[in-house]
Amino acid sequence: MLSPHLRPCLRSLTTLVFIPVFGYSQLVSAQVYSAGFSDAKWAAQTGAFACSLTHEIPGYGSARFTRNTGTTEALELRYKTRAFPAGNVRIESIPPMWRTEDSPAVLGQTQASGKSSLKVTSSLEAITKTLEQGSSVVFSSGSGDSSLRVGLEARNFSSAFARYRKCVTNLIPYTFNQISRTIIFYGRNADELSATAKTQLDTVIRYVKADPKVLGIIVDAHSDKLETPEDAEHQSQVQAELITQYLIDKGVGSNKITPRWHGEKFPIAGNNDKAGQAKNRRVTVRLENETTRKEMEKKIAAIKLAEKKAEQEALAKAATHSASSDSNEPKPISVQRLEEMVERQNLGSGKQPVDELLR
Repeated sequence: MLSPHLRPCLRSLTTLVFIPVFGYSQLVSAQVYSAGFSDAKWAAQTGAFACSLTHEIPGYGSARFTRNTGTTEALELRYKTRAFPAGNVRIESIPPMWRTEDSPAVLGQTQASGKSSLKVTSSLEAITKTLEQGSSVVFSSGSGDSSLRVGLEARNFSSAFARYRKCVTNLIPYTFNQISRTIIFYGRNADELSATAKTQLDTVIRYVKADPKVLGIIVDAHSDKLETPEDAEHQSQVQAELITQYLIDKGVGSNKITPRWHGEKFPIAGNNDKAGQAKNRRVTVRLENETTRKEMEKKIAAIKLAEKKAEQEALAKAATHSASSDSNEPKPISVQRLEEMVERQNLGSGKQPVDELLR
C-alpha cells in the first residue's frame, strides 16, 4: 500500500505531496491517484479463453491485468481523466511505513504515448510479487506541474490474484483458427479409434464445449482404394460413425454433428504404395462458426450462379444451332464437385484452394 503520507492527497488532487523515494523525502508538485487502504479492491474475472484482474483507482480509472488465449499477459492502466504524458514512466515499489527494513525500489520502466492508456508487458512478475508481499506499486512520470503518479494498492490483492492465476493456468491454449480443422488418420479395417485419435478428439471436444460460437461439427471420412468402391464406402462410413459416437459419448450434442463418408472419391495421395494409402485413410473434423458458415454460403451461391450461367449459355447455343455438343464445352459444377469443395475448404481461413472454382 502507499505510504500514509500519501493518503490525504489520493483523491485526484493537484497539490504538494510528500513522497518517500529511496530512503529520503522530496517535495514535489504532483497529481496522485490511488485507492485508499480501506477501499482497495481487486476483482478477478475468469473464463476458458480470457482472464482478467481489475483494480479500481478512484478519480483516475482502473488497472487491469489480462491474459487471453493466443496473447501475452499485460497490465493496462485505463484512464478516464488524464493520460500519462509521453515519455518514460517509472515503476516503483513502496513498502508500508511500518516495514522499516524495506526501502522503495525501482521495478522497471515503460513508455507512455501521451494519448492512450498505459500498457505494460514487462516487469509484470516483479509487479505482482511486490503486491503479493504487501507493498504498493507506483507508476510515475513527468515533473513539476505535469507530474503524474498512479498507485496500485496491495490490500486484497493476493486472494484475487490466486483466482486469476488459476484461470491463466487453465486457459484453453488454442484459438478457433488453430482447432477448426483436425485430420485424423486410421489403419486399414480399423474398427475402433486409436489412442492418438481420441487425444485429438478430446482437444476438439474441450474447445467446442467452451466456445458457444461453434455452430456445428462436420465429420468427413475418406478411404484408400479397396477392391470395390462399396468396400471403400463402408470403411469410411465405419470411421465417420466411430468418431461421431465418440463425440456424442463425450457430451457433444448429436444435433451439432454432421457425419459424412466419401469412400475413395477424394484421395489426397496416390494409392500405389502404402504411404499414399495411409494418407488417404483419413477423417477431417471441421468446426463451423458464423463466419465460416457465411463464407461457405457465399461459395455455394457463386457455384449456383455459375451453374445457372452455364445452363443459359448452353440453351442459347442450342437455340442458334451452335456447337453445343462440343466435348470441350464447360460443364456445370456437379453436386459431387460441390461436396469435394465443401470438404476441402479450410474453415479456419475461409479460403478455398485457388483452382477449385476454376475447374
